[in-house]
Amino acid sequence: MTSPSSFNTTLAQDSFDTVCQTLNDCQTRHLARRRKLIALLRQWWLRARQRASLRRQLMEMDVALIERDIGVPSGSLQEEASKPFWRD
Repeated sequence: MTSPSSFNTTLAQDSFDTVCQTLNDCQTRHLARRRKLIALLRQWWLRARQRASLRRQLMEMDVALIERDIGVPSGSLQEEASKPFWRD
């Protein structure tokens, strides 16, 4: 038979372990969400830079000639360049 004090110590240790595990799980989820957010922001940044570069290039070129040359519908290059960075 266990004494009341050893029972309380065991109960407290179990509670402490549970709380520690819960905090650890929470931190793991938080880090995973942070990594996903950073990856998304990086993707948006790269896409914004790419489209800005495309817009600069289009201002210097005859877009209609290029579209005909590569076989894409008229206006599709301008449409792609003018998309907001958060859209695919």
